[in-house]
Amino acid sequence: MKFHVSDLPTVVLQFSIHYICINIRSLRMLEKETQTFEQQLPGLLLTDLGKFVLIKGSEITGIFSALEDALKTGYEKFGADPFFIKQILPAQQPLNFANNYLVA
Repeated sequence: MKFHVSDLPTVVLQFSIHYICINIRSLRMLEKETQTFEQQLPGLLLTDLGKFVLIKGSEITGIFSALEDALKTGYEKFGADPFFIKQILPAQQPLNFANNYLVA
């Protein structure tokens, strides 16, 4: 079964492309955000378990119940600049996004 770009929700497509570009072009770009997340994680687990945190630099920009809300806010505030979103969970799992659905 083949999918086209038009079959995917816009926000997911934008997030996937943004995520892939960050990982390919500059693996260390979100190093400060990753450190901020790791430092703040113990407190976040107590207050916001299961929610999504949006981080830019060393500042937590927001906490969201839905990934879509975090993405929307991130793109509204930062545009094409990289930003960090992660679900607040006790055991962190790496996320890998591949655009397997984009078929020419």
